[in-house]
Amino acid sequence: MNHPTLPAAEAFSLLSTNKQVTMIDVRSEGEYEKAHFANTLNIPILSDAHRHDVGLTYKTEGSEAAKALGHKLVSGDYKERMIQQWCESIKSHPRHPALIFCWRGGLRSRLAQDWVYQNGLEVLRVDSGYKGLRHEALKAIENPAPFVVLSGMTGSGKTRLIHQLRHFVDLEALADHRGSAFGAYVGRSQPQQATFENKLAQSLYQIADNFVLEDESPNIGRCHVPDLFYARMVPAPMVMIETPARVRALEIFKEYVQAPFAGGMPLPELEASFAKNVERIRNKLGGMECDNIKTMLSQSFQFDVLNEAYADAYLDWIERLLTHYYDKLYIHSLSLKSRKTLFKGCWQDCLDFLADSQERTFHQKLDR
Repeated sequence: MNHPTLPAAEAFSLLSTNKQVTMIDVRSEGEYEKAHFANTLNIPILSDAHRHDVGLTYKTEGSEAAKALGHKLVSGDYKERMIQQWCESIKSHPRHPALIFCWRGGLRSRLAQDWVYQNGLEVLRVDSGYKGLRHEALKAIENPAPFVVLSGMTGSGKTRLIHQLRHFVDLEALADHRGSAFGAYVGRSQPQQATFENKLAQSLYQIADNFVLEDESPNIGRCHVPDLFYARMVPAPMVMIETPARVRALEIFKEYVQAPFAGGMPLPELEASFAKNVERIRNKLGGMECDNIKTMLSQSFQFDVLNEAYADAYLDWIERLLTHYYDKLYIHSLSLKSRKTLFKGCWQDCLDFLADSQERTFHQKLDR
């Protein structure tokens, strides 16, 4: 079973830069759910139930009995279906290398690799497995390329702006959350912390110097920006979007109210979600202000969300929430960070500045 292996560093590089690589994770469903990498396929050699039974046997009867049970469980039709899935995945990208790994690059991935070879296909086993890949991910997070932070009050259109640039990292997309009390996506769950970090590492690995990311708090929903990376964000040079509160309220209205409704979310459910989130910040808003905003919110939802003639009813409470809560938080947060401001201006001027800056960096690299 001396089949070829690939160092974890090279495997991480391939995984982060080549989406055509077949990367098979043979850990159990539970292990995968707890922590995995983007662009990997989870086709377990042992299911969660199998691992439970093997672990119990190991504790009561010892390692040899546990190994014997493992081989018995992974046999017959189950084994054939599993190998067929691995082989079909490998064949789906015949011009690119295929990799396979388990937790440490040990018994599970060795067996899987051997069975794939017995079926006439080639697959590289990742040396050190998931643990090795995770080690490379942490290195990428600790040593990112130089970057610029895009700042601006809530509703400034920061996410929309960075997606117009050549080089950016979207932390909120990686966390599957928009980064505020109202930022959760209905019906969607956020990744586990380690998976979020792995996705961040993959994004950082392939990005060029002078990339841009949004200013964020340390927590994006339940995902925590890694401490070492956040420590780089705090003093990073900044570009600041300056946008009037009413314009920002309109941005919020379109993204958080109109878009979900147009996408099929029932109006009562949408209203209840907003009311619940306002209630969550009652202590910070103050009881009277919280009640005022909730009353305005309730009244606004009596009107047609998609009829622009009634937009002001929604904009009134959104603007009040921005100026009485979010803007104060943002100003306080900025006061704690010692950043060099590279540029301030409206949305379009900030986009032009950042795009030109990245273009200059690109050409400087070409000239070297």
